[in-house]
Amino acid sequence: MPKLHVKILLPLFLLVALLPAQSPAQKPQQNTFDDQAASQMLMQMSEALEGHSQKQFLAVFDVDKMPDGLIFKQQISSFFSQTESIRVHMNLIEVTAEGENATVSVAAEIEAEPRNGGPLVHQNEQITFTAADSPKWKFIDVQPRGFFSLP
Repeated sequence: MPKLHVKILLPLFLLVALLPAQSPAQKPQQNTFDDQAASQMLMQMSEALEGHSQKQFLAVFDVDKMPDGLIFKQQISSFFSQTESIRVHMNLIEVTAEGENATVSVAAEIEAEPRNGGPLVHQNEQITFTAADSPKWKFIDVQPRGFFSLP
C-alpha cells in the first residue's frame, strides 16, 4: 500500500512545486485609466455619433452618476433626433488620473446636418470629460454639455 500513496502524493507535490509562488505583496493589477483607455472611449463615442447610434453613445456614460444625468440623456436624445448626419473629430490633449477618477481634455470639432434642412452646424471646442471607475471606466460628466446640441 505505501507505493499507492507515493503514486498519488508525488504528482500533487510536483504540481504544487511548479505553481508560481505569489508573495503577499502582489496585488491584482488595478484598472488604470490612461491615454489608451481614453482614446478607446473617445473612439466609441465618435463612431456612435457618426453612426447615429444614441444607445452606443450613451453606453460610454454612466448617466446615473452624472450631475443632471437625465437632462443630459434628454439633450442627447434631442440632438440625435434633430440631426440627419454628424461628423466629429476628437483630438486627445491630456489625461489626468487620480485614484478612481480621471479627467480627459479633448480638442473637438463637430459638424451636424440638421434634419430640417437648415445650414450645417459647425463647432470647435475644448471639452473636458470626467471618468470614474466602478467597475468599468465610464464618463460621469462632460463640459461644456452644449457641444452635443444644436443652437
